[in-house]
Amino acid sequence: MKQYTDIPSSSPRVRQWLAAHSYRVLTSLMIFDSHTHILPDQFRTDKDRYLKRDATFRELFSSPKARTASAKTLLAEMNQAGVDKSVIAGYGWTDLETAIVANDYLLESAASSNGQLIPLCSVNPIWGQEAVGEIERCVQSGARGIGELHPDSQNFLNADFETLAPVFAIARDLSLPILMHTSEPVGHSYPGKGTVTPEYSLALARAFPQNTLVFAHFGGGLPFYSLMPEVRRELKNVYFDSAASPLLYTSDAFDVCAKAAGVQRILFASDFPLVSQEQALQEFKQSDRSQLDAEAMLDSNARRVWSIS
Repeated sequence: MKQYTDIPSSSPRVRQWLAAHSYRVLTSLMIFDSHTHILPDQFRTDKDRYLKRDATFRELFSSPKARTASAKTLLAEMNQAGVDKSVIAGYGWTDLETAIVANDYLLESAASSNGQLIPLCSVNPIWGQEAVGEIERCVQSGARGIGELHPDSQNFLNADFETLAPVFAIARDLSLPILMHTSEPVGHSYPGKGTVTPEYSLALARAFPQNTLVFAHFGGGLPFYSLMPEVRRELKNVYFDSAASPLLYTSDAFDVCAKAAGVQRILFASDFPLVSQEQALQEFKQSDRSQLDAEAMLDSNARRVWSIS
């Protein structure tokens, strides 16, 4: 006989879904969103200034339809969707002043969130020691990782790995996961898609085997190549998040990627505010996962990656 325990989620819809899927949910289950974005108010009120200063901001937010959100908006979304904790990331900034302003906002928002928000900090690896100094500063205020990095707009896609080494070294030494944008080599185009395809991501994992890497957007399809034994061996410290999946894949992506790369490598993520957390959870609900698989992707994998007890 199947047994059920209380589901500690603020959303009745999440409770109903888990019960309907016959999950025997552990009382410690939480729902983590491993990839969201928030920006300070001045990025909206003084948008033209940041469009001129930062190439990544310009690429992603030039359109008046581009979505941004504040910490308050994200927390309201979490309450509505039943998400317990969200990783808040920056973007691949190309301007140091812009990065500092954005990083400060992430750290301050997390500090006042009662543990609901988990902050990262974002730098450009080609800044060298300036990037290292900013990472050290942010870690002292609670940053749990680095990212999101955008190799295309940050112009380090063609940089030699020696140039990137200082940032990857401090990330390794401080046990900071690095979240990186990746993209599919085929399919439709969209703002910020870029050319960080599985070939580059695999080369990066091979060059920095002691770093924990999180490749966004299901790694641009890299998990599918995990069925090749030589590729799987290179990905022992690599994870894949599902950010923006509803805009890229059908819900089968969760099942296929979990089978190919291993369920312990998959992190549930929305890419809020580009995709609402409710929409991302709805797609996840359409995947036919066992209780243990769902628990891993929603909860335990994120705890391990982001060092949440």
